[in-house]
Amino acid sequence: TDAPQARTPPPLHSMRTLLLLHTVLLVAGTTSALRVSSSLFVRSRAPCSVRMQDDEPHPWSASAALSDFVAPNDADTSLPPLPAEVAPSTAREPREVIMIVLNALRNPDEPYENYGPQVAIEHSAPTNGASKLSPGQFAEYLNEPSYQILTEWDEVEMEDDLDIDDDGEHAYQDVMVKRTDDPSWTHINWNLVKVQGMWMSESVVTY
Repeated sequence: TDAPQARTPPPLHSMRTLLLLHTVLLVAGTTSALRVSSSLFVRSRAPCSVRMQDDEPHPWSASAALSDFVAPNDADTSLPPLPAEVAPSTAREPREVIMIVLNALRNPDEPYENYGPQVAIEHSAPTNGASKLSPGQFAEYLNEPSYQILTEWDEVEMEDDLDIDDDGEHAYQDVMVKRTDDPSWTHINWNLVKVQGMWMSESVVTY
């Protein structure tokens, strides 16, 4: 496959307009309800198929050590700052963070290239390997079979109640996602930790 061609970033004012339109749609789809869907949610579902992870750990996975990933030399300095509607904030609950990241990864190159990976990285805890990657490097991991579903899901469901530790610093949420044309569901074990009062992804494991 030919290597992607470098693109000239659009003017900053155009990028801000795209960001505003995109984030209005994103925030409208973000909810703390138990069940959320990018289409009409189907409550009945077929049993999920078990998805095994690849031998090489994804930087989000619990098995990935921070030392396995190094700070990038090709940081995407051309990317604009995230708007307040999707930027990390102490005002967000864990499920809001999960949906912001899922929605961004569903269309990872809208409103600009590597927007989704940028959102995911900025919501990753410093102890998470993903925090050491550039958006371009993170995007490469989305091609792995275990994580392709993050860019292809059509329906999403939050399973059971959100579990928050007694210390109020760690949260755990089971998430299920599926494609419209696939009867099986993929499980996501999403662990979050508070960093300076903000909920961040500590590990995200699909199975």
